[in-house]
Amino acid sequence: MYGKNEFNPFLILAVICTAFAKVTQVHQMPDKVYALVGQNATLQCAFGLFRDKNNIRMYWWKTGERKFFKEGEDSRKVFQVESKASASLKIVNVRFGDAGIYYCRVEGEYTGNGTGATLEVKASPAPMTIMKSQDADGSLLCKTSGFFPADYSLSWYRDGQIITNGVKTNDQLNAEHLTEASSYLHDTEPAQEGTIYTCEVSHSTLKAPASATYTVNLADVSSKTTLPWWIPLCAVLSLLLLIIVAIVSYKLCKARKGKVQMKTCVRCMQPIMANPKNLKEETVKGNTQMTQWNPITTADVTDAKPKVKKHRKRKNIPMNI
Repeated sequence: MYGKNEFNPFLILAVICTAFAKVTQVHQMPDKVYALVGQNATLQCAFGLFRDKNNIRMYWWKTGERKFFKEGEDSRKVFQVESKASASLKIVNVRFGDAGIYYCRVEGEYTGNGTGATLEVKASPAPMTIMKSQDADGSLLCKTSGFFPADYSLSWYRDGQIITNGVKTNDQLNAEHLTEASSYLHDTEPAQEGTIYTCEVSHSTLKAPASATYTVNLADVSSKTTLPWWIPLCAVLSLLLLIIVAIVSYKLCKARKGKVQMKTCVRCMQPIMANPKNLKEETVKGNTQMTQWNPITTADVTDAKPKVKKHRKRKNIPMNI
């Protein structure tokens, strides 16, 4: 039989295990942390009290990665032992790819792993940009920054009045898997100088809608008052038609001249229709006229030397005295 001063070994073992379990338990609070892209996020790790702070060795890792973070390897991740019972991991300039579940591990007087904390990263559609599109219709283009989650609402305003016609909006994922929205506005009503167009976006990351504005200037008004596209087109077509008509008319006139031979009369100086019979008669008349005056014979006559009539010399006949 056991006396009153004897201890139960099973009870002693249970007390030791319970105390050890409490000491080695590591907590991470809060279990979910929210951060916007570009902001800083801090993850906390709490554990049992160490007697010496210098004996605490802390490690951090992220789900999906097979190694611990090394201090100094990534300047955006800063490790810090805040006290004998707590440590933290600070992520500077959070990126969308930093989202995930992070765990801490403490080693030293005892060893333990944390319960895990989720870092949820959101991205805002601001800042936004608004500009004239490269299309010939003079439409405006509004673009957002990459954002997450993908739910959003985009609206256009003209001098404070909402516009529903002529708006075309689409979105797509960028290289960082963030959503980017682009919206085109083609206002059918002519805008005056000083008209203000506003592109406004609502998102869960924004306390108030983000917006961008565009003010119509004199250059925009003058460009919109130019002639419509169909007027220059009609002018070009009309010019081409006139050129074709001129070419056809010229060819017809040339063909008629080839069929009808025109000849000028020397006496009346009027055009006379030539026919085969008249051609023969004209040829005969021309030959008779040429016989009457021949430049060759005339030249020969004028150039010939005048004939000198020779006189016979009288013979000296003696006279009888």
